[in-house]
Amino acid sequence: MEPDYTFARRPRWLVGHLVATSAIVLFVILGMWQLSRHQDRSELDALLESRIAAEPLSFEAAAATPIEDLELSRVAVVGMYVPSEEVILQARSYNGRSGHNVITPLLTANGEAVLVNRGWVPIDTVGPPVVDGPPPSGEVSIVGVARKTEVRGSLGPVDPAQGTLERISRVDIERLEGQVSSPLVGFYLQLIEPSSSGELPLTLPAPEPGGGPPHLSYAVQWFLFAGVVLVGYPLLMRSTARKRQPQD
Repeated sequence: MEPDYTFARRPRWLVGHLVATSAIVLFVILGMWQLSRHQDRSELDALLESRIAAEPLSFEAAAATPIEDLELSRVAVVGMYVPSEEVILQARSYNGRSGHNVITPLLTANGEAVLVNRGWVPIDTVGPPVVDGPPPSGEVSIVGVARKTEVRGSLGPVDPAQGTLERISRVDIERLEGQVSSPLVGFYLQLIEPSSSGELPLTLPAPEPGGGPPHLSYAVQWFLFAGVVLVGYPLLMRSTARKRQPQD
């Protein structure tokens, strides 16, 4: 006796066909997206590994390098911090603790300044300037990882377009340049040397290859979900058909 599949033309089953097909397409698209993210992450890791292994660039060399070729490179700078122009980068966590980052301009001998993310402070920190974690006075020599200016995506908080900012949602160099007394270079630094040695602000971990979500594992999961629907839905239909008697 041949299985009876006439039920498959009924409205509720037609809806089921549409849902199953849509689910398969969606899962495959999500899997391909995660594969693309994995490829991007692999390329970023390779770039990061090569730039971390290189000797730190001088400030002058870094300032003359396009940001695409500079980002994630180590940069050595000598200058003086300007705590009076410090700002707080809000809502940044550290080892699971809520808090902020401290962004302080560092004035160099040639008159240009670079914004430096000096590290993390607890959420109840007063400032700016951060009294509980002031920068060293006088001339300092630091090494930091170059990062490009940050822009708001389609979502996220909006910093006021006018006025002097004390607390910010992102390191937008162009926006902050208007309230810093010296010209800013087109990148900022995440401080890595010298480290804080337990004092505030706490130095953030340097970027390392291999960080980020396991995109390849996510891709495999989405493809497995697609396979489950692709195999399971026809089996469900076959089981239903076998339970039915042929209808004339």
